[in-house]
Amino acid sequence: MSSGYEIIKGAIHGYIKVFDHERTIIDTPIFQRLRRITQNTGVHFTYPCANHTRFSHSLGVMHVAGRFTERLLEQIPKASNKIKKRYYFLMRLWGLTHDIGQGPFSHLFDDIIFGPKYKTDHERFGAKILRESHHLPDELDIGNGIKITLGEVANLFEVKTIDDWPLTERIGQSDVNEKIFYYVCRGAYSADIMDFLLRDSYFTGAGYGNVDWQRLVHASKPVGDKVILDTRGEEAFDSLLLARLFMFSAVYYHRTTRATTKIMGYYLNEAASLLDDFKEFITNLEKYTHLDEHSIMYFPELLDSAYRKFLMEREIPYSRYVEEIRKPDIGISDKDLSKILTSQTRERLPNNLKKSLPEEAFFVDTPIIPLNPMFGGEEEYIFLSDPNVSDGFRARRVWETSWGILSKQVLLLRLFIHDKCLNQRNEIVNAFKMKGERTHF
Repeated sequence: MSSGYEIIKGAIHGYIKVFDHERTIIDTPIFQRLRRITQNTGVHFTYPCANHTRFSHSLGVMHVAGRFTERLLEQIPKASNKIKKRYYFLMRLWGLTHDIGQGPFSHLFDDIIFGPKYKTDHERFGAKILRESHHLPDELDIGNGIKITLGEVANLFEVKTIDDWPLTERIGQSDVNEKIFYYVCRGAYSADIMDFLLRDSYFTGAGYGNVDWQRLVHASKPVGDKVILDTRGEEAFDSLLLARLFMFSAVYYHRTTRATTKIMGYYLNEAASLLDDFKEFITNLEKYTHLDEHSIMYFPELLDSAYRKFLMEREIPYSRYVEEIRKPDIGISDKDLSKILTSQTRERLPNNLKKSLPEEAFFVDTPIIPLNPMFGGEEEYIFLSDPNVSDGFRARRVWETSWGILSKQVLLLRLFIHDKCLNQRNEIVNAFKMKGERTHF
C-alpha cells in the first residue's frame, strides 16, 4: 500500500482513507478552490442546507470508486497484488480529480462559457489542469514500485463513450479487460452517480437518494470487458433510477432552482461580456485557481450588476405560470427547445408587446429528465447475470425495470414570467398556450 494515510470523517461515508500521495493533490490551491464551488447550481436557494461543495463530493467519489474497484479486482485471481493496487489507486485518483476543472456555478459554466466560447467542458479542462498546473506533480509515487502520472488520469476525463476508453489490455493473466473500469467512472451506477445522489439527498433533506450503493458494488462482477450485476442487486439499481428521477424533479429541476439558474445564467453572460469571456482565467491556470463562486461575486466590474443584486439578496424575480409534464418526442436538446419555444411564444404575442417586452420578460423552461443515468445518454444498458443464456448474462435497457418499463425521458414544460411584467401575464400565457404547427413535441 501507499506509505501512509490519514483518516477523515464525512457525513455520507463515515471514515475514509486519504493516502499521502492523494494529500499532495488535495492540499494544492487548484484543488482547494473546489471548496468554493457548490455541488448543485442554485439548489441552495431552494434548500438552504444544500451548501455542500465539489470538494467534499470529490472525496466521496474517490472513496466509492476505490471500493468499487477493490470489489471488482478481488474477483480476478489471475492478477498480481501489485497490478491490483495500481488500478485501485488509479481509479481513486480519477474520483478525486474528476471535478477539478469545474467553473463557478458548475455545469452552467460549461453551458455558457466553456462550450460556446471555448469548445470544451469541465472534464477536458480538468485534463488540461492535471497536465499543466504547476501546483500538481507530474508523477505520483504510490510506493511498492507503483507510479502513476497525472497524464494517465487525465486521459480518463476525455472519454465520452466506452469506445474511447484508453485502457484496453487484459488484467494480468486473466480474461478480464481493463474496460471494466469504464463502468466505475461512467456506467449506469458509476461512483459519481452513487455519491451525488446520496450526498444531495442528505444535504437537501429531500430524502429520495438513499441508494444502497454497497449492495450494487458487492453484486457486481467483472466478466470479459463488462461489469455484470447479479440479479440480487437489480432492485437496488431500480431504486437508484427512481431516486435519480425524484431528485431531478424535486431538487435539480425544482421551479425555484430553475428560476435561480436563469438569473445565474444572465449574470454569467454579463460577466463574460465585461471580462472578455474569462479569457485571462481560461488561458492562465494560476488565474483559474482564483475563479470560484465567491470571487465572481466581487469582481469590481460586476458590483453594479442587477443580477448580482438578485443573487446576493435572494430576490428571484420570476414566477412560474404554466407547468406541464410531457413525454418528449424531439431530436434536439432541451436548451435548444427552450430557445425555440421562448421565441415562438414571443412571435405569438400581440404586435404592441412583441417588440416592447424586454428579453428577460419571460422564458420557457424545458428541462428533460433522463431516466438513463448517463447525462449524455451513451450508456443504455446494464448487464444482468442469467444462467439461462450461453454467456451467463443478458443486456437490459436501463429503463426496462424489474417492475415495468419507464419512459426513457420526461419533459417538464414551464413558463416563467418576470415580476415586472405581471401586468402582461395573460397575454404571455395565451401566447404560450396558443396552438401552432406541431414541430417539436
